[in-house]
Amino acid sequence: MDAPVPALIDDALASFLQQGVAINLGTRNARLEANAAYAGAAIVAADRRHLTVFVPVIAAAAVLDDLRANGQAAVVFARPEDDRACQVKGTFVSARAALAEEEATVREQFDGFRRQLQIIGMPGESTRPWIVWPAMAVRLQVTAIFEQTPGPQAGAQLA
Repeated sequence: MDAPVPALIDDALASFLQQGVAINLGTRNARLEANAAYAGAAIVAADRRHLTVFVPVIAAAAVLDDLRANGQAAVVFARPEDDRACQVKGTFVSARAALAEEEATVREQFDGFRRQLQIIGMPGESTRPWIVWPAMAVRLQVTAIFEQTPGPQAGAQLA
């Protein structure tokens, strides 16, 4: 079987993915049971075909086991303010401890998500204890991108 052709993340989508939204990394185990972990941030690679998702260490064990076993991932990005959402499917490339110089980016993006929650009525104090660091940097090769915003285009493949 041929390897999937990497999908390309355009500039507008890259901006959305990195602005500070809800990020959920989904995987499955050998019994086809779902596992998921929230992520604090995502970085689109310069080649626009790879994505690094920063998953807090405390939330990463099950999804990392799944990724190492079967390599399949789906990452959902959702902006609470207007329900804009997309799903990025990918294959596992690598995982490593996030670097100290990446912490500011992770916290900045996660703070953007927290501001989104405030817009829809969730007090900032309620999300302050949420842990995003230390994190694992999970690198994926993007294989497909789908629209997930509620409406007539939901489920449409974007790339």
